Amino acid sequence: MNKQPNWIPWLYLALGLTQAAHSVEEVLTGLWRNLPEVTGLIHARLSFVPGLNWSAEGFAAANLVIVAVILGFSPFVFQERAWALKIAGVVAVIEVLNGALHIIPAFVKGGYWSGSISAIILFIIGLLILIRRVNSHELKKS
Repeated sequence: MNKQPNWIPWLYLALGLTQAAHSVEEVLTGLWRNLPEVTGLIHARLSFVPGLNWSAEGFAAANLVIVAVILGFSPFVFQERAWALKIAGVVAVIEVLNGALHIIPAFVKGGYWSGSISAIILFIIGLLILIRRVNSHELKKS
């Protein structure tokens, strides 16, 4: 029986690189300026969600760390280590949510929202990883 190629490592790498582009888009378009208002609205409805007020430098640094962590796990995902594939699934869920949380305001606003262009790609790649993860589990069961 021929083994199907595992696309998850390549999709995960693409997700990390897209997150890098997404971070650049957020920084260049000043997302951190909108965070206090947006997170304040969410906090008013869900008190466990903190309000965020970041400087440009702090926001950029946090995004750099996020990208470094995602890409730092890539070699282990390529080695198909079980724990790394689980992390790839968790990152995929986070990036699907991240994408949705940029796309939804763009629709509500009826125009561009900071990060919404690259968010579409994050959303799609994240979904592809999750679909592949589910399919790989289904193949193992049969």
